[in-house]
Amino acid sequence: MCVVWTRTNNEPTAGHEGGGPSSVGRAPFEAIPHRLPRHVPIGVALLVAAVLALLGIVFTRSQGTRLDGLEIQGTATFEQQVVAALTLLKTKSPGAYHLVTTHIGRITQAPHTGMVAYATPPTFALNGRTAFYSLTWCAASIAHDAFHAKLYQDYLQQHPGQERVPDAVWTGEAAERRCLGHQRRVLQDLGAAVEELRWLRELTHRYWEVAYHQRDW
Repeated sequence: MCVVWTRTNNEPTAGHEGGGPSSVGRAPFEAIPHRLPRHVPIGVALLVAAVLALLGIVFTRSQGTRLDGLEIQGTATFEQQVVAALTLLKTKSPGAYHLVTTHIGRITQAPHTGMVAYATPPTFALNGRTAFYSLTWCAASIAHDAFHAKLYQDYLQQHPGQERVPDAVWTGEAAERRCLGHQRRVLQDLGAAVEELRWLRELTHRYWEVAYHQRDW
């Protein structure tokens, strides 16, 4: 599923179908604060500081990763998950992978999921709930939004000199149905879990109508 950003208000007008078949609950990397007791031995405090420093390597943003010309930006764990998902896509659904590398130039970690097809390069903002639901879901979600970008870029190629793409070409119900169909085929290619395929097949929620800041994916 996807969230699509249009030029009119810089917010999505179509929505990704959610974080996953069971997207209720705590986000994958939602932090829970911990406090040390007031009196902590110096050795223990130093050990805790060292561990937190190592964790910082995992949870802070890295310098970015590139795969087949595609730029990936986020925490180290996020980048690893996206690279693994793209590798799976490249192996099991090469046609879908070609669409991704052709129509998306950057995948970046973000609070909400959305496709900015008109950016330079075209950028897919990906939320952790969607990225970490499962490897197959992450890969198929990237493929879904690549199809949105394809619709956008196909229109520009077919209308030389046209600077603006009508929203209905790549967002809204008709476009979402096409992207969902592509996502289902990709999930099948990847050998995704039955519940992921069933959830997508039985989806009735008009998620693309949910206000951007009310979305938890």
